[in-house]
Amino acid sequence: MSGFLRRDPRIALGARAMGVLGCALAEKVRPPSPRTVDDVPISGADVTPEWLTAVLCADVPGAQVLSFSNPGGSSGSTERLALRVVYNDAGQRAGLPTELFTKAGTKISQRLLTGGADVLHGEEHFYMTLRGKTSMEAPRGYWAKADDRSWRSITLMEDVAATKGARFVGPTERLTHDQMRDLVRTLACMHGQLWEDPAIDVLRSLRQYLERTTAMVALRTRAAVGMERAADEIPMGLRGQADRVYEATVRAMDIGTDEMPQTLLHGDAHVGQTYVTAAGKMGYADWHHCLRGGWAYDFAYAVNSACEPEDRRQWERELMEVYLKALAEYGGAAPSFDDAWLAYRQQSFWPLTAWIFTIGRAWYQPQMQPVDRCKAIIRRTAAAVDDLDSFGAIGL
Repeated sequence: MSGFLRRDPRIALGARAMGVLGCALAEKVRPPSPRTVDDVPISGADVTPEWLTAVLCADVPGAQVLSFSNPGGSSGSTERLALRVVYNDAGQRAGLPTELFTKAGTKISQRLLTGGADVLHGEEHFYMTLRGKTSMEAPRGYWAKADDRSWRSITLMEDVAATKGARFVGPTERLTHDQMRDLVRTLACMHGQLWEDPAIDVLRSLRQYLERTTAMVALRTRAAVGMERAADEIPMGLRGQADRVYEATVRAMDIGTDEMPQTLLHGDAHVGQTYVTAAGKMGYADWHHCLRGGWAYDFAYAVNSACEPEDRRQWERELMEVYLKALAEYGGAAPSFDDAWLAYRQQSFWPLTAWIFTIGRAWYQPQMQPVDRCKAIIRRTAAAVDDLDSFGAIGL
């Protein structure tokens, strides 16, 4: 049986899912009460003052959390709750954080999504190891941990809406020229400061990410279905090219894994993962999908998902120049413009593939994004693949 499981990862994922379901049922009977740093609470509402003291006060002798509250939140791929913390005098004198935000895998569907996609430890890696290595605009992280048995996970981070007046950007919002310039500088800051850093070796490569996604959602089949469902949003030259798009995506991921310098990637860098602070700075949230690979993967995803086609056509060369200048300033080995432009064209496939397989989901798969949102992003990303002759860039 073990050999069979290794040959078909979908069977292995199904077996793991049954174990997670068992853990979730056991929690209903006896809810865990987190006390130590080894515990993973069910949600931000299920923490305790003792657990918060353990994870937030460890470096301040005598500091303790006296109480906490959850003034608001929402639920999507994770359970998101605001968290307000009250400390004793020692904690207050030390200036420990009081305005936090929690993300947790609370529902069974949320755990299956993050665990099955192999992004369970993404935010743990980012906030506990990598965040301190970059000055990019992103929330500060205070604690993150995941449990491999139950697929529970929790992250405690800065509530940037409270601390910086941040507004989270909608997935189909049309960014301004200045916002796009700042967004690519934000990516360049992260890419440059983590350029070939050994600390990113713990992350999955682009190839590994594609392989896991393919196993989890039957990527090739669902992407083909998605191209049919979104046919009206796709240029005539790309219609009926589902197999070719998939093969180009595989080739692009191989290039990003084997033929480009490796850096930290956000991994899911579409516009819906961004926020703008009260001071006008563009930042990235939601680090579950962080990966290692070639910089152009993030650049293409950011530009092609955020820009209406007419804006992208007008801005993209300037945005590339802004990005390359900032990348060099932050320590990355910036390629020539021509080499960078080729890489951008090559890496424009995943932004399209990610959204056509999302809209192409089977009946038994969760709806990760509404249909109208998928179509809006597909219209933008498909136009980019067509405009840039990305098939020619990839050699297919």
